Amino acid sequence: MSNDPIYMTKTGEIAEIILNRPEKLNALNSEVWQGIVELFGQAGADDGIKVVVLRSSAERAFAAGADISEFPIVHATPESAGAYHDKVRTAYDAIASIDKPTIAMVRGVCFGGGCAIALNCDLRYADTTARFCIPPARLGIAYSLSETKRLSDLIGPSRAKEMLMGAKVIEAREALAIGLATRLFAPEELESGTRDFAQNLCDLSQFTIRAVKTVVGEIGNGATDETETSRRLRTEGFQGADYIEGRDAFLEKRKAKFTYR
Repeated sequence: MSNDPIYMTKTGEIAEIILNRPEKLNALNSEVWQGIVELFGQAGADDGIKVVVLRSSAERAFAAGADISEFPIVHATPESAGAYHDKVRTAYDAIASIDKPTIAMVRGVCFGGGCAIALNCDLRYADTTARFCIPPARLGIAYSLSETKRLSDLIGPSRAKEMLMGAKVIEAREALAIGLATRLFAPEELESGTRDFAQNLCDLSQFTIRAVKTVVGEIGNGATDETETSRRLRTEGFQGADYIEGRDAFLEKRKAKFTYR
């Protein structure tokens, strides 16, 4: 256990980036936002890492949101506010842009900026204690367009409006029903369920997994038909070592050993 407010561990090919301000329910301060940028950058550059799990060291919270105690300082001037929001946006982008699969492992409170960083992960594996909320209406502020779009794309515009306008708390089972949570576990099964799927991802074709992430991202950006990138990936796939290994393993009735990193 580190004393740092955010740190990374590695087990095999799975990295865990751990939010570690349990006394503050992992309220996200400037140090944590910067740590997100640095650690996701390190994970992305490490060829030995195939999957990244974002999780909390706290029992009662994934993250309670941005650290509002910093707001009088970071919003003291338009310039300082702009610099702070650039830092937050850079942290979101660091999570969303990594080319490896990411899983937010969510228990307890997942509010505000905590919910936003979870939404920037590919998957949200939650337990039945999870509670999601984005409460700009309690602070009298406007939520960013990019993060509003991310929420709206995931749960639909009407539910996004309800959640943001009403500072609505979404309990775990509703979160699963509307797509806010990807999968739901009993509290005692969350860690093993998350790690089992992460290991499953490690054993499959990394070329395919990254291609899926890229193509779904293009769809999210408005693509409705084949793009230059999707065509290139399809062509490369049938010429790649992973395809040859997967095909031969299927024909030979053995487990494939993929090599793409």
